[in-house]
Amino acid sequence: MFELRSCFLFFFGLFVATAALAQPTQIQGTVQDARTREKLAFVNVIVNEGEAGTTTNLDGEFLLRHNRPIKSVRLSYVGYTTQFATPDSTGRLQVLLQPAAARLAEVVVRSGENPAHRIIKLASQHREQHKLENLDAYTYRSYNKFILTAVGTADAAAIRAQPSLSRQDSAYLKMGKLLNEQHLFLSESITDFAFLKPNKQKETIRATRVSGLEQPSFGIVAAEARAFSVYDDMPVFFGKRYLSPLSSGSTRKYKFLLEETSVIGPDTVYVISYSPAEGKNFDGLSGILYINSRGWAVQNVIAASAADDDKRGMKLQQQFQQVQGYWFPKELDVETTIPQVQMRGHQPFGHLRTYITNIELNPPLRRRDFDLIALSQAPEAHRQPLTFWQQYRPDSLNQLEQRTYQQLDSVGKADNLEQKIRVVEYLSARQIPIGKISLDLNRFLRLSDFEGLRLGVGAHTNNRFSERFVVGGYWGYGFGDEQHKYGADASLLLHKASELKLGAEVFEDVLEPGGRRLPFMPRSGFNSLRPALLTHLDYATHRSTALSGRLLRHLQVQAMLRQEERRPTLAAEIPQTPAQYTTAEAMLGLRYAYGEQLVRLFNQTRPVPTGFPVLWAQYSRGLKGVLEGEYDYHKYDARLAASFRHRTTGETRVLLTGGLIKGELPLLAMYNGYGSFNPSYKVYTGEGFETMTPYEFFSDRYTSLFLQQDIGKRLLRTRFFQPNVVLLTNIGFGDMKSQQFAEQAQHFQTMTRGFYESGLLLNDIIASPFSGVGVGFFYRYGPYALDKASDNFRIKLTTSLFF
Repeated sequence: MFELRSCFLFFFGLFVATAALAQPTQIQGTVQDARTREKLAFVNVIVNEGEAGTTTNLDGEFLLRHNRPIKSVRLSYVGYTTQFATPDSTGRLQVLLQPAAARLAEVVVRSGENPAHRIIKLASQHREQHKLENLDAYTYRSYNKFILTAVGTADAAAIRAQPSLSRQDSAYLKMGKLLNEQHLFLSESITDFAFLKPNKQKETIRATRVSGLEQPSFGIVAAEARAFSVYDDMPVFFGKRYLSPLSSGSTRKYKFLLEETSVIGPDTVYVISYSPAEGKNFDGLSGILYINSRGWAVQNVIAASAADDDKRGMKLQQQFQQVQGYWFPKELDVETTIPQVQMRGHQPFGHLRTYITNIELNPPLRRRDFDLIALSQAPEAHRQPLTFWQQYRPDSLNQLEQRTYQQLDSVGKADNLEQKIRVVEYLSARQIPIGKISLDLNRFLRLSDFEGLRLGVGAHTNNRFSERFVVGGYWGYGFGDEQHKYGADASLLLHKASELKLGAEVFEDVLEPGGRRLPFMPRSGFNSLRPALLTHLDYATHRSTALSGRLLRHLQVQAMLRQEERRPTLAAEIPQTPAQYTTAEAMLGLRYAYGEQLVRLFNQTRPVPTGFPVLWAQYSRGLKGVLEGEYDYHKYDARLAASFRHRTTGETRVLLTGGLIKGELPLLAMYNGYGSFNPSYKVYTGEGFETMTPYEFFSDRYTSLFLQQDIGKRLLRTRFFQPNVVLLTNIGFGDMKSQQFAEQAQHFQTMTRGFYESGLLLNDIIASPFSGVGVGFFYRYGPYALDKASDNFRIKLTTSLFF
């Protein structure tokens, strides 16, 4: 009997031990929506009632290892019913979560009693220690994949059941069939990123692949999405700034709800939903925060624009991981749509996914490891072998993605897509390539008050001719003034790294009398219409040679020798003004933009805007008796542009300009008042004094201040009227110390007592995803106000582009 009982206990113990060993210590699986089969990111996965836990990644997948047998698993997600599962010996789970029933009533929390507020305030207090820019240095490698596709907006089955199909329904079904077989566009890239405190950064595209292109000159990067940080007061969210739910005092602006609390070992994860509180007028976000008690850091974040007026649908998801005790981004997911755009009844949307690996904190980086180029593409990026891609792809391409490459690559070859992309690149630079020359688009057509319709042609050599030497010219004819204009220029790149360039230019054209010209200023574009509204221009014969380059990292310098013969058309209206005069001058100019870096993509190099002021300055010395110069003078010009953003009042833009002339020059070579009002055109020009005519004032010294406060949609936000509100004030002072213009004084003023105007812009009253139209109101006041009150008031049309 004893032996029988002993055998029983032995086998029972063996069974228990075997059962214990059968409990897995690792589980992995996928969590999906039970109805849509959509993979769910950031689902809380808790084992053994809180002994350990994790969250699903952006693909709805999870992997968890535990030092004890895993007996039970709890899966919970905001908006879904919590589910419990028991893993089998394989340790694999395929979980389908059921959406929870909609809340019938929201929990009412009295002021000061909301349990979510304590968590939000703690996270806000600790945000400085979690900002990436506060790290001394770091590097990582990223894999980026962008997909452009579309989804149907109608019931395809119901359409097929119709006895006869309309052309529109047939096109809808054909597009649906195509989308079931491939995406509209697919691109991948692998990049290396490096950062050194305080503001040095560099990203290099190591591998790139673009559907339809064999040698893409660009790679998809998630730069703007990665720049989003919930720890900033006003993070940039796809070109627009929003108030962060973790900003100071956010509990007064946002409505927070503690959705779930999960204890995972020594840590606690708080899941908090957020959205703008009712009655609060600000640009806010909505989404979910996962806050970990370990450092009160954001572990996961979901964010989307909560503004009703946004023309684009954006959703961002970020997941963080612990790296050497620091919470570092691990995965990033962005979805974007433009609801107003349809493709044969289908809604296009873009999907960008980024995976960050090879993270290294505080690597031995040095300042000399960084140059001006913040983003560039390695020459061999489009030639990386399959083994390189397989090493950094988190998963292999699925059949739909593989077919997208196959189909679009074959279509790209058949349609010569590579060449068309090159054309688009040149078009963005306002050029059309034809062999070794490129036609200048800005020379084809121009409209202005003085010249009327101007037609012409211009061309320059391109990289196919030479990467260092460029030569070109142009011709044009104004039907308003009935005059021909023409010119030619050439430049030689002496040193690529420093952008050292020697150039020469000659032309017969028109120039603004008393205008401002500074080196390295961008050409006036659509948002600066002032040159087109000028009523009088000088005919000029120009000859110059210049040497320019970068003396320091952020300092551009130009030395120029220039001769100009001017024939002013305004001379007929101002007595004692020479009908022709010649100036010769030597100039030294600079542009200083601290912190500015460049992006080199699409075979072009462009600056990246920074939050630091930009300074332009120039000294000009009149050379009397040299190169037929008739005047001896000293001229000093300066310009300072800056912008600042406040979480409540929006963005402040400041432009400060000034100039001083010592010596003798004709009146029309002095500074004009910089007015931009033309009674024939009621259009906001974007620069200058909007209630001043261009040549109402002249001075030999001046200073002007242009202030703009972009409030956004905070001031006026109703259901049908949501303009972008901008307040502006412009102030100018000038004086004429030279006594030689006494006989002409009755024809101009000097702004000695100060010129003042203020205005209100209601931009984007009528808006699309790409442009907007509004109205501006301007009032002139102070010592130079006009006698009739109504003449001081101006109304102008405003226009804007969003790309």
